[in-house]
Amino acid sequence: MTVAEIALRLAIDAAAAGALIHGLYLRRHHRMDLAVVYGMFNAGLFLALLVMAGGEVSMGVGFGLFAVLSIVRLRSEPFSNRELAYFFVALVLALVCAIDLGHPGYAAGLAAVALLAAWAIDHPRLSSPAEQVEVMLELVFADRDALRRHLEERLDARVLDLEVLEIDYVRETTRARVRHEPARERAANAVLAG
Repeated sequence: MTVAEIALRLAIDAAAAGALIHGLYLRRHHRMDLAVVYGMFNAGLFLALLVMAGGEVSMGVGFGLFAVLSIVRLRSEPFSNRELAYFFVALVLALVCAIDLGHPGYAAGLAAVALLAAWAIDHPRLSSPAEQVEVMLELVFADRDALRRHLEERLDARVLDLEVLEIDYVRETTRARVRHEPARERAANAVLAG
C-alpha cells in the first residue's frame, strides 16, 4: 500500500469516526469521556491493523494486544475511561514502533499520527465536561419533567441525562443518577457559541 492510499484510508476512517462520535453519539448521550475512548480506540486500532498488515505479524498479535488491555483493566486499580484510552494508545505506540516496517521513518510517522489523534480527540476545546452524580431527594415526583426541572434548579446546571434508580413511596424518596453540565461550563460554552 502506498503512502497516498494509507492517507486516503486514514481520512475516510477519521471522517466516518468523527460522524459517528460527534455527529451521533455526543448529540444523543453527551458523554465526552466515552467519546474520547471511542476516538482513541478507533485511531489506535487503525494504526495497529495497518502495522500488522504491513509487517510480518500474525493476527495473534492483535488478539494479544486486546488480551493485555483486558488483563490490565481487570487486575489493576480502576482506570477512568480516558485513562483507558491513553493506555490503549500507549500500547499501539509500542506496537507501531517495535514492528519492522522497513524504514524507521514509517514508525515515526505512524507514532506521530497516534499522538496527533490523541491530542485532537481529547482537546479541551472539544470537551464539554459533564459531571455525573447520584442524588437522593426527599421527594417523589409525579413525572420525569418535574424531576428534571427540580434537579436543574438544585444543581444550578443543565441536566443532560437522567436515570431514576429507585422510588420509595414509604419514605417518600427518589434516588437518581444525573449527568449534567455545570453552570460555569454552560457560561463558557455560551461565550464560545456567541
